[in-house]
Amino acid sequence: MSGLCWIRAAAFGAAIVAGQSTQAQETVVIASFGSLWQEVLEEALAPWAKDNNVEVRFTAGSSSDNVTRAIAARNNPDVDIVMGEEMSFAQGLQEGIFETLDSSVVTNLDKVVDAAKMGDGHGVGIIMQNIGLFYHTENFSKEGWDPPTSWMELVDRKYCGRVGYMHPNVSFGYYALMMIGGGKPEDIPAGIDSVVAFKDCVETVDPSGAKHVERAQLGDFDLGVLAHQLVISLADRGAPLGFVTPEEGGILQFTTMAVAKNAPSPALAQRAVNELLSERVQSILVEKFKASPANKDVEVPADLIAAGAPDPNHMERYLPIDAPKLIPQRKEWTEQFMRAMAE
Repeated sequence: MSGLCWIRAAAFGAAIVAGQSTQAQETVVIASFGSLWQEVLEEALAPWAKDNNVEVRFTAGSSSDNVTRAIAARNNPDVDIVMGEEMSFAQGLQEGIFETLDSSVVTNLDKVVDAAKMGDGHGVGIIMQNIGLFYHTENFSKEGWDPPTSWMELVDRKYCGRVGYMHPNVSFGYYALMMIGGGKPEDIPAGIDSVVAFKDCVETVDPSGAKHVERAQLGDFDLGVLAHQLVISLADRGAPLGFVTPEEGGILQFTTMAVAKNAPSPALAQRAVNELLSERVQSILVEKFKASPANKDVEVPADLIAAGAPDPNHMERYLPIDAPKLIPQRKEWTEQFMRAMAE
């Protein structure tokens, strides 16, 4: 072979190799929540993506948005992994849009707490939070009040005009009605009755979780319902807020993830879920989100548990979300509540 032919052959071979290298890169698309969530997940998945020649892309939306879009695109999914929480996950499960997780690939499933295994193998919790009561520490101290201990204090006239409520379209608001009513999904009507009887002490019902967090930070009320890590975050920014797990129990909520059925990259999606459940990634999520891990092999700092994070060694302290029982009448009960509060 002449020198020129050899050079041409080598160049052609290099082009083929380069093309193969480019084609070898895979892409996984995750429907997440944008903002800080995306930043943290990008950071956490970066080493895995580099080692496996994977591009990780994100779409942003609320839990409900993510699942609603996935349902609408069920015949031609444009995302591989759908993130949400128990009630949005249950909606997607009912619509049959999730693939079963492959335990031979998602081997870290063996390491997660039992409560994180969802939908008969179709989904898994990635981190868990404790939903309970927050209170304004400075105002409680001025009044000589002890920290709250019970969900029923949300309708205690001692706090008339000082309790914050959220619209039941927001999960936290819906859970509050359940806990005030007795603690089970079927107790929500009783919770509605109790809050309606207290409505002269309720100045407003916040339409969104973001609005409620903003008002809690501003000190617009002294008592309300939030997840533990939100209260920790607000306290870190200087808000005089504390978190309490009520004596009846806090509500255990997971951030969920599931692989879309007929996903663009189904095998890669399974591998990505496995990585998100790994000790390495789970440790990052604990640090960044002040939440508890789903992976039992990742330790939760004692000070974080003291601040309200779920203790994986004492799961009996927390009430699981029974989404299939909470969903069917949610719209009806939400409308009933809002009508009664407006009368």
